[in-house]
Amino acid sequence: MLKESTMQIIRDSLGPLKHLVRVVLFTSDSGCDLCPEAVETARALKAASAKIVLETYDITMDRDKSQEYGVKRVPAFVVQAQDGRAVRFSGALEGVSLLLLLEAVHSAAEGRAWFPDKINGTLKLLGQKVPVLVLLENDCTLCKPVAETAVGLALTSRMVAAEIVVADDFPELLSQHKVKVLPYTIFGPRLTLEGHASESEFLEMLFRAEGQKAAGLDSRCVVCGQPSPAMICDSCKTKIQAEALEHKRKDEKFAGRGSATEPHNHG
Repeated sequence: MLKESTMQIIRDSLGPLKHLVRVVLFTSDSGCDLCPEAVETARALKAASAKIVLETYDITMDRDKSQEYGVKRVPAFVVQAQDGRAVRFSGALEGVSLLLLLEAVHSAAEGRAWFPDKINGTLKLLGQKVPVLVLLENDCTLCKPVAETAVGLALTSRMVAAEIVVADDFPELLSQHKVKVLPYTIFGPRLTLEGHASESEFLEMLFRAEGQKAAGLDSRCVVCGQPSPAMICDSCKTKIQAEALEHKRKDEKFAGRGSATEPHNHG
């Protein structure tokens, strides 16, 4: 059974939900000790709001759905907006990962912008989908801003396929990538960042993972097009971070008028 405190957080957050949001849960009947609790969490989400459209699948029996949503491990939750943009959460939902999922549900329902125009415009330059995987711990508050950026990118652009993974629940990933510091972010098959990553660093890694460096675009800034030895020039990095900070301040001021437990700290 879920903790009462967890159920209360879910009720407080989803009670005000005004628009439909699809939440998809993937489990397995075998070899998944965390799946029964994930089912209870899914039921709590559905009970908290009639606006939650809940679907449940088995990762093996419903292989077509697993492939459609890019799910490779269980338990996994997918939050999907009405326009199809989605983000995945793998592992036990509590602490940081639960707050992130609730935040994603609100964003998908409201269609609110996570980032300022400069970041949104830069994301439109991506030509192919880039997978982003963020490994975190549920009690790691320093992990939350990094994971928030990944979630926001996925709910802003179809070209970003983000997955938030509770590292302790999938030790094979920690071993595979020789992870020593969390959060740990993987862009595409090989590029990685340890610890905190700013919005401009995320953007630069996305374009590197997409392969634009190999295409010969590394001599110019992908944002402004001016000659630059870096993927994003120093001037654009400064502007992106300044706008992102101002956007956060406005968002936090807006959130402060609502419920104290309702997560809206985007970006």
